[in-house]
Amino acid sequence: MTRLALIALLLLALSAGAAQARGNENGGSGGNGGDEIRVAGVCGRGATTALRVRRRDDGIEVRFRLSQTRGWGAWRVTIVHESRVAARATARTRRADDSFEVRRILPDLPGSDTIVAHAWGPSGLSCRATATLPG
Repeated sequence: MTRLALIALLLLALSAGAAQARGNENGGSGGNGGDEIRVAGVCGRGATTALRVRRRDDGIEVRFRLSQTRGWGAWRVTIVHESRVAARATARTRRADDSFEVRRILPDLPGSDTIVAHAWGPSGLSCRATATLPG
């Protein structure tokens, strides 16, 4: 069991660079302005994720959405901002085609900001998405 978990973590780490970020400049509807990055996460079979990071007047808005296509149960989510845990959450899916979203506002640090969202779910299923807002 330990060897299988180690292999899964290694594959997850190696595939983290496979997520592609798409950034654009928002003209600022409502006076928010700033950059926005959307990233499709990397998951094991049975789930998909999306990470949206947007600079706002009051900080950085982070939205992590996970859609589960099979199984159900509790998910643990951790959001890391510049190598520090910024938020932890637990969400429960009730059926095989359920989804959830975790939203947080984080401080906008000087320079570029890197946000990493991790999720661990039923049967060892895991997901990861990384986005970097330019400074």
